[in-house]
Amino acid sequence: MWHGYGGAGWGAGIFWLFIAAAVVAGAWEKVRRNAEKHETLRRIIEKTGTVDEAKLRELFNSPTSDWGASAPGAGYRALRIAGTIVLWLTAGLVAFFFAMGQGGVISQTVMIIGLSASSIVGMVGFGLWFSSRFAEPPPGRGNEPPTR
Repeated sequence: MWHGYGGAGWGAGIFWLFIAAAVVAGAWEKVRRNAEKHETLRRIIEKTGTVDEAKLRELFNSPTSDWGASAPGAGYRALRIAGTIVLWLTAGLVAFFFAMGQGGVISQTVMIIGLSASSIVGMVGFGLWFSSRFAEPPPGRGNEPPTR
């Protein structure tokens, strides 16, 4: 039902206002952090009269974060787990569509379409599981040769 209010204009406008507010807040936070660093440096100079180069580096070099770092074998485990979950989901979908089709709840055409879609989901699951072979395996899996 159309009321002449412009459709999704309000929703789209509010979405873009939220995006703009997030960008402005991020920029303001960065400017504020830099201002605090400069204020700290000014106070150090006022109190001591000299600046320790190590403290200056510590103050102005941003700390390195290990946000993107992951443990060895994490990708291997993630691919294996995701692949296993998707393969079990495929088995559930196949059982569902087959039972519904044989029980007469859905037509045979819908059952065939559902089974075909399930096979696509199964191929994605198998692809995830198989691609774990190319990821770094976790250490200590027990597949190393024995040492004497």
